[in-house]
Parts: sequence; C-alpha cells; structure tokens
Amino acid sequence: MPENKQSWTLLELAEEAGISARTIRFYISRGLVDGPEVAGRGATYGRGHLEQIRTVLARQSQGLTLAEMARLPDHPPRHSALPQPEAWVCYTLEGDVAVWVRQDIAPWRNREVLRALDEFALKIKRKKQEDEDHEK
Repeated sequence: MPENKQSWTLLELAEEAGISARTIRFYISRGLVDGPEVAGRGATYGRGHLEQIRTVLARQSQGLTLAEMARLPDHPPRHSALPQPEAWVCYTLEGDVAVWVRQDIAPWRNREVLRALDEFALKIKRKKQEDEDHEK
C-alpha cells in the first residue's frame, strides 16, 4: 500500500497497521484511537489514525497496558470537559477499615495488592478476636 496514501477504509487501515480491524475497533472503544473521519458505511480513516495505532503498539511493546495508556498525560481528551472516569474497588476489612484500589491497575499489581490486603485482613481479625477474648 502506498505510504503517501491519505485515507483508508477500516480494512485497509488494519492491513497498513498490521493488526485486525476488530483490534482497531477495540482501540476506538477504549478511546486510544479516534473514531473514523467519515462515519457509516463508507467510513474513512486518515494518517492520524495510523499514527495513533502505531503509538499504541509501541507502548504495548514497552509493557504498558491499555488502561495505563489511557491515563498518560499526552492521551488526547475525548470531546468533553469532564476528566476521565476512574474505577475504584472498595475492600471493607472491618467496620472501621476500608481500602480503595484502582480497578484498572495491571493484573500483576492487583494480585500483589490483594495478597497484601488478605494478610492485613487476617491480622486485623486475629487482633480483634484476641481483644474480645481478653475482655472475657
């Protein structure tokens, strides 16, 4: 495909980028790649789309997840003055102890956080049981 081409169909863009059309649609849904310049049956994509895809692929090769990429400062804003939403999970370990963890952290980090929280929760429960036994 000629390098000087200025617009592509979805399938042509996928071929030029070396990924599937489905992957491009997924990147668009995650806000990592802009939607088509012209929407509908004759949807077209330009050089900027190809560059966005290449940026995503380069960052993936550096080990970044898609969620991490979406939080980068150079991530383009998505037609809104609202900040990007953040998903958090709350783990209530006891009535007075709760820990909030970002939901979109890397899987390896999530496993480490959950392992540490599990140990901490057991420690809190043991201490609470000891205090209750001591009061009797």
